[in-house]
Amino acid sequence: MTNQQPKDKTLEKEYSELRESDPDLELDVGSERFNPLRALYEPNYKITDTAPKVLYQNLAAFESALKKFGVWQLNKRKKSESSGSVASQPTPASGSHQTVEKKTKSIPKLANLEVPQRRFELHQMPTLKTSSKKHRRNIFTYMDASAGPLALLRSCVPSSNKTQPTAASRIRVVVRKQGQVGGSVEGELVAYDKQWNLLLRNATETWRRRKHNYGHQNICDESVDCSERLMELGISLPKLIVKSLNRKNVEIKRYLPQVLIRGENVVLVSLISKENCI
Repeated sequence: MTNQQPKDKTLEKEYSELRESDPDLELDVGSERFNPLRALYEPNYKITDTAPKVLYQNLAAFESALKKFGVWQLNKRKKSESSGSVASQPTPASGSHQTVEKKTKSIPKLANLEVPQRRFELHQMPTLKTSSKKHRRNIFTYMDASAGPLALLRSCVPSSNKTQPTAASRIRVVVRKQGQVGGSVEGELVAYDKQWNLLLRNATETWRRRKHNYGHQNICDESVDCSERLMELGISLPKLIVKSLNRKNVEIKRYLPQVLIRGENVVLVSLISKENCI
């Protein structure tokens, strides 16, 4: 105890002398004698305007410097070795090799320096861009993925692939009317869906009906040919061929450039062989 008392007194004297000589150094954040406890309890504490020795761009740079130099050498700059060379001022012939060696030693190697990198959490990482599945399903994607009986119809649709083009094949669709079969439609299949709605082109509609004996109409005027008027409007009626089957029935054929058949009217769908088409 007797030995510690004189040591404590000497430390207190040295501390008091330093504080009396430079009282502002303890309140200077950039100085090595900075006293944080005194700065907290100082009533009129002001932040110093002096620029710090070393400025760090971000926390990652500060962390890398802390690992490299340590706590005590963190904010201290190395003394430039060029001051000694400037003071000596050697001749260019004799001291040229020495200056080059000093410059190479003073420049740190880029391989040894750690590049500061920002650390991300898992939820902060950039997400991979994925193609949105919205508006991707349409009639063409459905026809490509169709299975079962509809897959046979897929073979009848002409493909748009230039490497392996397929010719259009004709099909026969039996349609119904109220209470009975109404006839059939033959044509090239263009598209279809799961409700059996069929789109045909270059179609031929065939149906039968009874012969009608219409009486003489005295109320209505005589019939007038309006084909010219329809041509002016851009309307062209399909071509009709009427064939008498017997005394009571006739068969009618109508040629259509394209036609849409609703699935509720479809009774049977069959393929037409190419021999029958010829």
